[in-house]
Amino acid sequence: MSSFSLTDETAIDVLIFWIESSDGAISFEEESAVKRIMDNMHYDLQTYRKTLSHLNALSTEGIKEAENDAIEYITRNFSDRRRQLTYSLLESIATSDSKLNKTEEEKLELLKKSWGL
Repeated sequence: MSSFSLTDETAIDVLIFWIESSDGAISFEEESAVKRIMDNMHYDLQTYRKTLSHLNALSTEGIKEAENDAIEYITRNFSDRRRQLTYSLLESIATSDSKLNKTEEEKLELLKKSWGL
């Protein structure tokens, strides 16, 4: 278990970071997609920025733990519909730069399997 305290919102934030940084960098298209999607959802970008700050302070191992914990948190606490909506959100971010790399494909498959989608 990571040192990161998860809520519904921060678990999604962690997974946004996880999918967004799959290729080792966050593209302009991915970042724009995140902002656009969050704005459409009336989502608080301050919480997202705080989550990113916290993640940036963690070791690589700590980030991996937070990512795994976020997947487990959503598995335990979200309804089937909310898991599907979260998956759709992450898939939109992953495909926002018009290409899905192998790591993004693997991560999306892991979510499908973990969440029974």
